[in-house]
Amino acid sequence: MHRKSLRRDRRGTVAVLFASSAVVLLCMAGVAIDGGNVYTAHRALQGATDLAAIAAASNINDATAAADATAESNGYKAAEVTAVTPGIFTPDPSIPPSQRFQPSSLQLANAVQVTMVHQQPLFFSPAFRLQDGRGAQVPDTATLTTQAIASLNRSVSFGIGSGVASFNGGIVNALLGATVGGQVSLDLADYESLASTQVNLFGLTNAIAMQLGQVGGTYGQTVNQTISTAQFLAALAQAAPSLGPIMQELQNAGSGQAGTVDLSRMIEFGPYSPQALSEPQPQITATATALQLLQAAAQVGGEPHLINLNLNANIPGIAGVTGMMTIGEPAQGTTVLAVDQMGTSLHTAQVRLFLDVTLGSNVAGAAVHLPLYLEAGYGTASLSSLSCNVLDATATQAGLNVTPGLLNGWVGSVTQADMTNYTQEPVPGAATLLTLPLIATVTGRANATVGDIDPVPVGYSYSDIQSATVKTTSTTDYVGSLLTSLVGNLQMKVNVLGVGVLIPPGLTSGVSAALQPAVAPVDELISTILQTAGVGLGNASTWVSGAHCGPASLSG
Repeated sequence: MHRKSLRRDRRGTVAVLFASSAVVLLCMAGVAIDGGNVYTAHRALQGATDLAAIAAASNINDATAAADATAESNGYKAAEVTAVTPGIFTPDPSIPPSQRFQPSSLQLANAVQVTMVHQQPLFFSPAFRLQDGRGAQVPDTATLTTQAIASLNRSVSFGIGSGVASFNGGIVNALLGATVGGQVSLDLADYESLASTQVNLFGLTNAIAMQLGQVGGTYGQTVNQTISTAQFLAALAQAAPSLGPIMQELQNAGSGQAGTVDLSRMIEFGPYSPQALSEPQPQITATATALQLLQAAAQVGGEPHLINLNLNANIPGIAGVTGMMTIGEPAQGTTVLAVDQMGTSLHTAQVRLFLDVTLGSNVAGAAVHLPLYLEAGYGTASLSSLSCNVLDATATQAGLNVTPGLLNGWVGSVTQADMTNYTQEPVPGAATLLTLPLIATVTGRANATVGDIDPVPVGYSYSDIQSATVKTTSTTDYVGSLLTSLVGNLQMKVNVLGVGVLIPPGLTSGVSAALQPAVAPVDELISTILQTAGVGLGNASTWVSGAHCGPASLSG
């Protein structure tokens, strides 16, 4: 009986089971405690990394030192800041989060990515020295890695185009007529109103959306489309009510014409592109004059605008001017106006100009002509710097790198088809310089190119930005140098029109002598025409109308 009762006795079973499982329970408790410590340490490390990234972005020119100092002030070692990477952050929801930050040069950076690595001690887990099948031991520490990206909320509104040229009704009306597709006859007062009225680009975009019947959407979506010239003029009148009568006149002149304006080639809103139109307008001031907007519209109207010129130049030494001008489009992927961040580039359009200039002097009783074909490449302006103090707006300064376009010139003749075909560059033929009826003609041809200019830094102070001051970048006597070279290298030929005709002596030398003093007045003529069109040969006009300098913030 004693043995049977002993076999049935279950007392002490729990103690045996506890004793046998105590090690496992203690291991689990240790792992839980270490896990909690690692989680807490990871959160602390992430907070320190966030602060280091904000400090680095706020002092982007000395980002590494700023990140190290911030890490140390939060109880970490500077060596635990393992990477400080400048880059460009694009806050566009359409871009996957992992691709919104792209490393870049410090000069172009608007953001900094900071990586920190910290070894967190494990207090309980290593004590058990648990072995796996390969003999690897439980480590004494856990490696914690965190990353943070902070970006500068800073942007600049700027443009490339033209300053206010002296009024020449023939040129102004010809340009605007080609833009709207009709005959325009603005006077000096209308022109001055266009040149002095500043138009808010965000307000203009809202007005465009209303003209299109667009409900909702963002600034970027609104300007990523092509609209009719009539819709653009109506929106411009809505954004600047004082210009209503002028816009109505332009609309009436273009009635029945199917002109267009490619907004995607005209305005770039950069970080403000994702902002909904229904939200309050961004804090940055972004403006252009009505004339600058019309000039930009002429550059982005699709097919090259052929503008016929028949001018009374009112310039001493010039008796008359006829010719043609075409304005192409800005370079692919660029615009004429932008509200964007560091590194953004704007381009003027390519322009072709043919002028048949009748000089005031004559040779053998006949007028001397100077047929000129000029072609300018893209002028470029890149946002290169922005310095500001969030506590002192008057300390704001911006910088652009500006490069005038390459200039190619000919004394020669081209056709309308040559002028509008931007798929290839024209090669002008010999042009007639002098005609003696029934006796002879003098023809000539010459070519010269000026360019390869390094970017010129152009600075804008707070007062320049407030007044949207237009600054023109050019080389000394750029066009004049080209004209001098063309006239000096002109190869002339006398063509006899009849048999046995007596040719007056010195025809070519007389033409050459008449052309020499024409360089200065023709230079003035060309500058007037192209400034009115918003483009330039050998010069580029730029302005900055606003700068927003907010503090650095975390981005993701």
